Amino acid sequence: MSIETATPSLPAGTAPVVRLYLTPALIAVAIAALAVLAACAPDRPVPHGGYGVNEQAERRAVLGTPAFAQFPPYRIVAPEAVVPDLDSHPQARDYATALRQGAARGATFAGHLAVARWSCGTGCQQWAFIDALDGRVLWGPTTAAGARYTMDSRLFVADADGTARYFVWDGSALRPLAG
Repeated sequence: MSIETATPSLPAGTAPVVRLYLTPALIAVAIAALAVLAACAPDRPVPHGGYGVNEQAERRAVLGTPAFAQFPPYRIVAPEAVVPDLDSHPQARDYATALRQGAARGATFAGHLAVARWSCGTGCQQWAFIDALDGRVLWGPTTAAGARYTMDSRLFVADADGTARYFVWDGSALRPLAG
């Protein structure tokens, strides 16, 4: 890049003229930088709001700690009470009370999932999700130190107080995040 400044005798109050010449090497660097920025941008949710996998985000290696904003939900519904379909999972009837309590709080994860949690022993919590659209019960991970999740993200952080494990809702199941 070269900069040329023309400063002939200027009338008072005027600035010198600066001309910027872009060399081919500088243009190539700028294009490469824009390509890197575009590759790192979070993907858009499925436009029609249906279940589709945000494949690029899941395949991309995670550098550092994953952020909730990297995984927007595919669909957001009002966080109203949900009725769990206890026939949709083989173990759902065994944990009907905990599932109903979680469902009563409405959708609180990934835009449309109600979250249920119960103790599975000392220092152990079992997680399950209830789809607010159809009441389907989906089993989640067990944790030792709780979890973090938000309504506006598909990222689920298990054992948030210990060694964190990251999962991403892919539209049908919670999958471990590789990275």
